Amino acid sequence: MAKNERSLLRLIAVAAAVAVTAIGIAVPAQAAPATTVRFTNSFEGNPWNDWQGLQSGDGVAGADVNGNPVVARTGVNNGWLYTGNGWAAEKIAVSIGSWGNRSNCSASIYANPVSYGAGVGLEIWDPNGANGWVKLTSTAQGVSAGSYQQITTAPLNLNGLSTVYVQAIYGNDNGVEQFVRIDDVSLTCVS
Repeated sequence: MAKNERSLLRLIAVAAAVAVTAIGIAVPAQAAPATTVRFTNSFEGNPWNDWQGLQSGDGVAGADVNGNPVVARTGVNNGWLYTGNGWAAEKIAVSIGSWGNRSNCSASIYANPVSYGAGVGLEIWDPNGANGWVKLTSTAQGVSAGSYQQITTAPLNLNGLSTVYVQAIYGNDNGVEQFVRIDDVSLTCVS
């Protein structure tokens, strides 16, 4: 191999090494992927093993079990809230103490008013607040009759808590009776 050819090959090797180094510098390190922890419940099995009903006035909290007829959003079971003058709620405990970073959490549930549109609330509660039960967040959303629609709370920080309750609530004071079906609750934390 001639001297000029060896010089040319050496120059190409150096240029390739510089290019690889430059590419290595130009490619940023990838950020760690987000970690998501999620609790879900769709009223399947015996819902009353997990859910608690609350009511006032003529309110009733119940569940459709074993899908006859199928009115659930998913699966064969769903919960429901009924009232004409009063309120009804269903809540479920979620153990979050082992979830790691819980600074960005939100709850969601699907609601389906049976007869006419309704305002359905979704709340997250701390059962161990300094003075007992403390509502950490709540949202109320108008939902149309005829299909399930998702209701989601704003993100909140649940660090330092070991158990929270997610609660759906429906109230009415006009005397017109209404059922609201609920299904597919979730509590999600992303870090």
